[in-house]
Amino acid sequence: MLKVVFIAGGGFPTEDKPFQGIFNQRAAIQLAELVDLTVVQYRMYLPGRKLVSKENFGAYTKITLCVPISPFFAITLYNINNILFKLFTNFFIKEYLKKADIVHCVDGDRGVLFSGVKKKYSFKLLVQFIGGDLNQDLPQQLARGRLGNWVSNLDAVSFNSKSLYKKYKALFGTHKKMKVIYRGVDYCIFKPNTCYKKKEKEIIFYFLGGVPNYKTFSKGRNTKGGITLMDAWSIIDKKFKKFNICLKFAGPDSSIGFVQEWRLKLAQPSKVELLGMIHPKNIASFHRAGNVLLAPSLEEGLPNTVMEACSTKNLVIATNVGGIPEIIDNNENGILIEPDNTAKLVEAISSIILNRNTIEVLGSAARKKMEKDFDSKNFGTSYYDLYKQMLTP
Repeated sequence: MLKVVFIAGGGFPTEDKPFQGIFNQRAAIQLAELVDLTVVQYRMYLPGRKLVSKENFGAYTKITLCVPISPFFAITLYNINNILFKLFTNFFIKEYLKKADIVHCVDGDRGVLFSGVKKKYSFKLLVQFIGGDLNQDLPQQLARGRLGNWVSNLDAVSFNSKSLYKKYKALFGTHKKMKVIYRGVDYCIFKPNTCYKKKEKEIIFYFLGGVPNYKTFSKGRNTKGGITLMDAWSIIDKKFKKFNICLKFAGPDSSIGFVQEWRLKLAQPSKVELLGMIHPKNIASFHRAGNVLLAPSLEEGLPNTVMEACSTKNLVIATNVGGIPEIIDNNENGILIEPDNTAKLVEAISSIILNRNTIEVLGSAARKKMEKDFDSKNFGTSYYDLYKQMLTP
């Protein structure tokens, strides 16, 4: 059985952060059915955290390494952080790396680390690019001349979307083993709500991106389009006072001070709910309770929330950035608009309020596309096939 060390860049769910890295957890469950899997999660060391801990999840083992580093936005400490990562890696998990056939790094930043670690071992290195790595982090480090020839140590590269595939080629050129593998969606979990007739209900618009403080991202708190949406809803709020609509505003920092102040200034604040983070176990039901997902991101990889909403048979209004156009065909199974364009977002929302039947028509088409092209069951087997190709001379 192939031995794979899965480096969970972007994290893994923990007791204190159950929202973190839920998609890595889902990937691990699938991969563990096909290979001998060890998951390695890196965390920043804080008082009270063990430097290294090990948990058994039945099908796979998870090792957590807490490294005494400064946050990555402290650019001046970038090289010191990398040295510490390598020291902890070589000291605490070297026995796993010695036995590994494949090291699968999720996130290009971890790929840079392991391209240096790889020199001491015989494993094959796969780096999976997920979005922020190619959109923000690696271009910044490349511009500073800090990456060197790291890609020469990669045995294969994979991408969550075709758009990331193109970005990698533009930055680093081609690789002999390049493959797009969609995470996909479990459409048995993310299924339509058939418990009521939606025509008799209000139109529930909802948003899951929040206004997270991405300190290293050029778009900052508006990376997910939360501020653009706030501006657009201020106009919708005045324009459609007599219509039965509401907005559920959720995600990181979605109920912080300036968002609460915005809500209170609306003509109809009762029609906006500020919900904070939605627990992963409640995400599917949260989608089913809504009608229209708003995803006005300024930057994306391939957003899971869009796939989940489509699978739930909801209408999606999203920006044509990153991999979103790979999911949404404009006016066929959703609506695409330009990013950071309040007027276009208002126009799209208004069109749905005035023609509610669009939700059912486009939502049904979205569900069919998910079933056809984005089945999450294909994720594990696709990576297993790639692993075998990497080990073939």
